[in-house]
Amino acid sequence: MSTSTTSPPTPPDPFALLPKLPALDNTFGAVLLGTFLGLILYGLTLHQSYRYFRLYPADSRILKSLVAVVILLETVTSIFSMHVCYYYLTSNYFNPTALLHGIWSINLFPIASGVVMVTTQSFFARRVWLVGPHYRPVVVLAGVLCIAELGFFFAATSEAFIIPTFEGFRKVTWLVSTGSTMAVTADVLLTIALIIVLHRSRTGLRRTDSMIDVMITYSVNTGLLTGIFNLLSLLFAFIRPGDLIYIGFGIPGVKLYATTLLAALNSRQSIASRGFGISCDTSPFGFAGSAVPPSTTLGSRVHAPQLRAARAAEDSTSVIELKASSGLVQAPSADRASTYGASTENAV
Repeated sequence: MSTSTTSPPTPPDPFALLPKLPALDNTFGAVLLGTFLGLILYGLTLHQSYRYFRLYPADSRILKSLVAVVILLETVTSIFSMHVCYYYLTSNYFNPTALLHGIWSINLFPIASGVVMVTTQSFFARRVWLVGPHYRPVVVLAGVLCIAELGFFFAATSEAFIIPTFEGFRKVTWLVSTGSTMAVTADVLLTIALIIVLHRSRTGLRRTDSMIDVMITYSVNTGLLTGIFNLLSLLFAFIRPGDLIYIGFGIPGVKLYATTLLAALNSRQSIASRGFGISCDTSPFGFAGSAVPPSTTLGSRVHAPQLRAARAAEDSTSVIELKASSGLVQAPSADRASTYGASTENAV
């Protein structure tokens, strides 16, 4: 007599009847990673803005308003990116059909990003316009590119509201990539013009040239960061229009514009220390040359404690003026330097 054993029936898979979720690595996964990096840069921007308003209270209202507007716009874009992640990955995590359609926050992101980029670029364009009169045609060309850039981003936002699905929008992602191309071109033009102006302002004085070298380094580094992210964004918009990788690079790329602006403004104090004093005239990195100590009056020059010892060791001046009207670095005479040292002695 044989005995047979029967295995218990396999319970049905409770998830078999649920809709299959598509892979999100190259779509909303890229947006999520971009949001993470963007929020880190946003925190850095808030810290930089705190330092700016604390260190440079004597800056003009126009410059302070520009910084405030950029911070507000960066806050708005951060809210947009967080809303996109929450809507698609939390509210509709089990609703695959929701992943096929755009939501208002992701639709508005192109135009919001364009406004941030053009606002920051206008600041650096004005710097080149003031310190390099011979390069004003370059500034005009960069301005035209910025306007065209904003137009392409506005068209991309309009198409995003007209075309409800991501599959349909892939046909017009060239608008985003073209706008990014305009942004990269404008950044390169302004950076090269500023570097040439600074390089031609070299006087042969060690401390003056050292300060100019620092300015050139800041210009190259800041322009390189924004250029890399914009280049990656436009490349992925061209070669992978069906993905959202270009948005993943675009989110931190926009944040870098505000970081670049505030880094340029906050670097004035350290740059001035290399020159042992810089006047409050316009410089390529801001409306005022350096922070104003509480003990000095508005418009006075920053005095370094090493000034008297340095003047005794060298015959060259310790005060450097960057005149926006001529675009040249001028070294005052020894008499003016001596007068400056005597007039600021009580402020130290």
